[in-house]
Amino acid sequence: MTVFENIAQCLTLQGARTKKGRNATQQDLGIITDAALVEDGGIVRWVGPRRETPKAYAQAPRVSAEGAVWLPALVECHTHLVYGGERIQDYALRCSGKTYQEIAQSGGGILSTVRETRSASLEALIDRASHELTRFTAGVQCLEIKSGYGLTLESEIKMLEVVKALQKRTPLHLVPTFLPAHTVPPEFKGKADHYVSVICEEWIPQIASMKLATFFDAFVEEGYFTVDQTRKMCEAAQKHGLGVKLHVDQFTDQKGALLGAEMGAVSCDHLDNVSKEGIAKLAQSETVAVLAPGASLFTGTPYPPARALIDAGAIVALTTDFNPGTCPSHNLPLMLTLACSQMKMSIPEAIVAATFNAAQALNVQDSYGTIEVGRPFKVWKVAAHDFNAIPYAFGELD
Repeated sequence: MTVFENIAQCLTLQGARTKKGRNATQQDLGIITDAALVEDGGIVRWVGPRRETPKAYAQAPRVSAEGAVWLPALVECHTHLVYGGERIQDYALRCSGKTYQEIAQSGGGILSTVRETRSASLEALIDRASHELTRFTAGVQCLEIKSGYGLTLESEIKMLEVVKALQKRTPLHLVPTFLPAHTVPPEFKGKADHYVSVICEEWIPQIASMKLATFFDAFVEEGYFTVDQTRKMCEAAQKHGLGVKLHVDQFTDQKGALLGAEMGAVSCDHLDNVSKEGIAKLAQSETVAVLAPGASLFTGTPYPPARALIDAGAIVALTTDFNPGTCPSHNLPLMLTLACSQMKMSIPEAIVAATFNAAQALNVQDSYGTIEVGRPFKVWKVAAHDFNAIPYAFGELD
């Protein structure tokens, strides 16, 4: 048992949990100034103003927090961490004026990473992913990792086995997601419906039986997968016990948000071009809207409509969307800066988005997202005296 004291501000986020993360205000952060916290066995036993620390803990060891800000650990709810090769040339082509779709059509994009990932050994992918994992900011204690750069059953299994191996090497909690519908692989060019049938009838049952993934994911976009194809895959995934997360409405409005809400998806991610109807449906649902401002910054595309989603009542989360092609950033706190400065989110909204709401986007909100008695001790200890410094610091706070 340990008593931590001299915490300048402890953000419990109890109010955010009560509201399920919607319309977060500063009051919902549950800020305790000059706070103390009692931890025992990895569980929070007491938290409150230091002067009110119960006498029952008088003999427990004391540790000074040195005037830091404490808040729930960050949750990174969307990454493509396992991959081979690099996508530097894609970036150069975008800088010369090529679009994401044009680069993909010329042999770059996702399929270029697929070629490199397929040829890489399991050991090489583990080594690369281990390095990438260590580069995430210290506040991240839970992180989702997708497959999707294999696009054969063998290669997709290999990617998910990498996640399984990584979990044995890191104290972070890793959440694996099966993303076979990232794009149509070369073997199925012009036969997307057949590929979807193979995913539904062969791949999903196999992945589920091997217990390699928690979620299923698909890219609903023009030139990738349609709403009808994705609905079929989602139904198969849910039948076999996988939750659903979807890439939707990133470059064009394909009504993906409507599908996600209809299917009870845990999250709909990107949403840069979501329609007003899609926003309304998400606001009426429990599906989390996961926004990736880093991808917009890196690709030079419009930012997702965070303000419209929040004002409508949607649950909004933030992610780096770490991937080699459109956002090679490990810096989740930087995404809070972008959210506040570019998407007009308030600082409390951004903090809740990267903690409790991101936890909801992975169904881990029972373990992550708040600092409360009886819950796991999952805390980010920030070297600052004011929580507003988190986005202000431009991703440079420890």
